[in-house]
Amino acid sequence: MIAEEILSKECAACPNELGCIRKDVSAACQKMGFLEQDINAVVLAIDEACTNIIRYAYKDCSDGTIKIEIVKSDTQAIFRLHDHAPKAPKDCLKAKKSDPLKPGGLGVALIQTVMDSVEFVETEGCAENVLEMRKDLP
Repeated sequence: MIAEEILSKECAACPNELGCIRKDVSAACQKMGFLEQDINAVVLAIDEACTNIIRYAYKDCSDGTIKIEIVKSDTQAIFRLHDHAPKAPKDCLKAKKSDPLKPGGLGVALIQTVMDSVEFVETEGCAENVLEMRKDLP
């Protein structure tokens, strides 16, 4: 598999950075040939994942970072979010079956609906979480 790096960027894990992340992800998706509808969905999913890192992994602490990597393989766009927060629990990627009118639990379901696969990459000996999301190329 030949992979092309589309984006590699580290930024502060704070809400003020989300606008820049959305802009960068949108530009990367355009470069990979996604249609506008898919671009909007991917941007929303990445924004939700970053928001979850800020809110739950770093617990709104302003001293963390998020590294975003976007790679294009022959058939897929691969989005990786790296953070150095405490290890995420394995079950945090399970969508909660909750009342859709109550807050919480819908973000993971949205991410799983938009992406073709969502998983944590094992990082033995490295104190980081790596969330990998894949979407088939158009």
